[in-house]
Amino acid sequence: MTKIGRDQVMMASEWIGRGVSQRTVARQLGVSEATLRYRRQRAAMDVADGRRDRRSALDGFEPAVASALEELVDRRHPERPVAARLVFDALVRDHEYAGSYPALVRYLRRLRGVPPVRALRRVETPPGVQAQHDWFVEHTIVGEVSAPVYGLLGTLSYSRAHFVWVSARMTQLAWQAGHAALFQRYGGVPRWVGIDNLKTGVSAGAGPSAVINPAFQTFARACGFQVDPCRPATGRDKGKVERRVRVWRAAAAPLFARAWPSLGALQTALDARAQALHARLRCPMTGTSVAEALAAEQATLLPLPALGEAFDCIVARRVSRDCLVSFEGRQYSVPFAWVGRDVEILGTVDAVVIRGAGGELARHPRHTAERLVLDAAHYDGPATAGVLPPAPLGRRAQQQIARHARAVPRVVARPLAEYITRLDALCRDGGR
Repeated sequence: MTKIGRDQVMMASEWIGRGVSQRTVARQLGVSEATLRYRRQRAAMDVADGRRDRRSALDGFEPAVASALEELVDRRHPERPVAARLVFDALVRDHEYAGSYPALVRYLRRLRGVPPVRALRRVETPPGVQAQHDWFVEHTIVGEVSAPVYGLLGTLSYSRAHFVWVSARMTQLAWQAGHAALFQRYGGVPRWVGIDNLKTGVSAGAGPSAVINPAFQTFARACGFQVDPCRPATGRDKGKVERRVRVWRAAAAPLFARAWPSLGALQTALDARAQALHARLRCPMTGTSVAEALAAEQATLLPLPALGEAFDCIVARRVSRDCLVSFEGRQYSVPFAWVGRDVEILGTVDAVVIRGAGGELARHPRHTAERLVLDAAHYDGPATAGVLPPAPLGRRAQQQIARHARAVPRVVARPLAEYITRLDALCRDGGR
């Protein structure tokens, strides 16, 4: 029930004196007629309700509270009020306080006054600038097995168009595949993507000082967008997608309550539900339907990229004198010309790709039983200005060592649709 203050009671009495019924005034103020009648009677009697005169659990603890406030003040920021929880803990620990925490909060509020409210800035980005992405989890039956299903929800900040991509896990591969799938549904790539500070997106820190996960940073660079992590414990930084999560939990609840033969069938139903919502909901920025606003925003999005292989790990390593680099407990050979130089190692779905100077230097199978993976061709070739080739093998050594020809490494680049199709299969079938 809404509370009314003294000013509202006086205003209500004036309206009633002009002939407006008490029931109408109560309805306008959002209270019951009995509440308004009681407050008018109390105001006419000019009698306080007496609650301020009641004894408090803090009676007798005033010096202890003052001492705690003085001891707990932040010396670096003395203007910041001491948290009530810290004062409560100090009273219980040092002064045997047996009262409740809310009683202390009320006492401090009377002592210090109500703190000022900080206004919030409402920010609306232009079309094509920002999207916000976030995971949510639901339980459903897929293939006669009840299991959690993870949905990556993406919302374009301008048009409010939103889509869900579902996965059986929340790995780095699923994270990249979900972003690529959402971009395909948007019809392009926004310039900024706001995310939470989860480990697949942020390696350390949060907000403006966050260190972006190297694998995701490389993926973002390939797609052409910037990563925008939200500040810690500040969900309103991506309030549009947080709001859409609540909308989707209500709108898609009947879908998750059903049994599905596969995640692909569930994905098809979720896409159809998104289209229906876009036709019904209105975009506050344009006044049109979300579907119409999305069609207009698509012209401002970056084009869909052709992506290379998805990878869930990226590290930098220096090539040792025996032309090897270490990765995931194994050693892999690199062309000898890179001895003493740093290279970039990408762990893809089934390969270890070693890159340098913007190109691919070597490719080896990943997760092999062997701990030392060599390519004899990496030890042959002409000398460079800084590195001489290893001594050539003699005839006897050549007879003892079986040479295995390897295919020439090739740069892999796929249209976005094919990229998503391959990753969908990997993420949903349990492949790495």
